[in-house]
Amino acid sequence: MTIEDFSFSFQPHKDGLGRLLGELEARIMERLWESGNASVRQVHSALSEDGKIAYTTVMTVMTRLAEKGLLERQKDGKSYVYAPSVNREQFAAAASGRIFSALLEDWGTPALSAFVDSVESTDPDRMAELARLIQEKRKS
Repeated sequence: MTIEDFSFSFQPHKDGLGRLLGELEARIMERLWESGNASVRQVHSALSEDGKIAYTTVMTVMTRLAEKGLLERQKDGKSYVYAPSVNREQFAAAASGRIFSALLEDWGTPALSAFVDSVESTDPDRMAELARLIQEKRKS
């Protein structure tokens, strides 16, 4: 399974990774993006500092993230070491691309117009960046 195959639901009312992943999935991915790789025990230890969480819960979620293609795992003795299969930027690009493609497919011009309006109202300086990206695409 690849990042393109990963299923998620977009939840715009949440923040950050929580818009695409469950709360614990997001915390685990953030931890692994920071550390590069870790065992379930290491991730559990890091997450337990914030509050009580069962080791088996962390293990189950990490196993599912591996099955979904977001984590890779390698056997290390009797346990596994997990590492992200993509970096944060690759994940963001793949997820954004899928969301925008779906919106454009379903809504076309209104979705495109709303995107441009959103860029302008959120960060007007990004309009110049958007124009530059369009010009680059037209050249290639």
